[in-house]
Amino acid sequence: MKILFNFLILFVFSQTWSQSTTNQPASYYGLGESSAQNHGIFDALGKNTINVFDSTILNFYNPATYNTLSTGNTLYSYGIQTRISNYSEQTKTQIGFAGMIDHIAIGVRIKKNMGLAFGLKPYSARGYQITDKSFTGFDSLEYTYKGRGAIQDLFLGYSYGLVYRPKTKLSIGANASYLFGTVTNERQAKLIASGSNQGGININSMIIRSFHYELGAYFQQQLGKNHLISLSAVYLPNQTITGDYQDEFYTASNINSSSTYDTIAFSRSRIHLLNSSTLQLGLNYSVLLPKWKRQTRELHPKLSLMASLYQFGSLEHHAQVLIPDFGMTSFQRLSFGAQFSPESRLMENISTLKGLEKMTYRIGYYTQSLPYTTNNIQYQESAVSFGLGLPIMAQMSASSVNFSVNLGSRSSNQSFGIQEKFASVNLSFILAPSNFDKWFRQRKLD
Repeated sequence: MKILFNFLILFVFSQTWSQSTTNQPASYYGLGESSAQNHGIFDALGKNTINVFDSTILNFYNPATYNTLSTGNTLYSYGIQTRISNYSEQTKTQIGFAGMIDHIAIGVRIKKNMGLAFGLKPYSARGYQITDKSFTGFDSLEYTYKGRGAIQDLFLGYSYGLVYRPKTKLSIGANASYLFGTVTNERQAKLIASGSNQGGININSMIIRSFHYELGAYFQQQLGKNHLISLSAVYLPNQTITGDYQDEFYTASNINSSSTYDTIAFSRSRIHLLNSSTLQLGLNYSVLLPKWKRQTRELHPKLSLMASLYQFGSLEHHAQVLIPDFGMTSFQRLSFGAQFSPESRLMENISTLKGLEKMTYRIGYYTQSLPYTTNNIQYQESAVSFGLGLPIMAQMSASSVNFSVNLGSRSSNQSFGIQEKFASVNLSFILAPSNFDKWFRQRKLD
């Protein structure tokens, strides 16, 4: 019954995600703005994704980590994000707002060295609207350019520990995904006249239905009693994304009413998009700091420092029906983060801790290029981040609420082109059954 309920949730959220979930004009290109890497934990750490994991975190960015979950402790992960952007181009400015459900995922450790996860997360999204007006000498025309839609990633992941010793672990894993959804670019030309909505409409849609996969690994070594180092990697081989391209052209007496559309041209053809390989590498170093003495208790603080390097592949095509500048170039990201926990033995000492001692504190920074160009110069993005993790200790479960804020900007580092300053807020929930309600637990009678 619980499994059926979870699939019902996935279906409902997939319908919600089919709407536009970004306000970025550059989402015009390719399959839209990448939406896969927004999470209350990983965003707070400067978008360090593949190298952050333990028994209380469901990390679906690195499929090798599913076996780090505690046995019988099923984790549910949900995410919500919002983004406010201030766009400027020379003297023009505009405010944009976007909000979305980020992901829903379920993970469980099925054996000592095996883990399983499945869920739904956004792959890309398109959402923008730009309006311009011109006078032809006879008529005044209003041009509107719109983008909408999203591509979803329905995934199933598995991990296996090749080496699973108390101080040394080596694990591999894979996510198998099904990409589905539609992204659309729409152009409207409307006659500006009193009481008139006459005009023309051109709609280009990409309807994606394709399989996709990624491979992950991590190596973890404990050094002495207080030091732990982790190396992580995720690789996406060259893959082809398949779908259909639909081109529609209408004239209408009222462009706001589809019942008045008169078809001028309509075509639909098969397309194959070439997504080149992606490589992600991460490092995480954790140290137990000296104990903090308090009047009635003793704290065991822990500090984690992390860095990661990402090389994302380009998106190309050989379809004549697509415009030449549809493709997206390869791009890179460099991330740094730090996480501090005043008490690393939370479950053991929760009853003696004060409010601020229960939290986890996170900061981060990242800088990256983007797959969009202006005059062959790539856009750049950078941001600082901070966040908090608050455990929900009802009945000794591993549940938590994680909050992050990113403040950053993106531009082409030129005097022209769209410049953006943004603030994003992400809220993620990790829910787990209590210690008294363990699932997937083997029982036997004496």
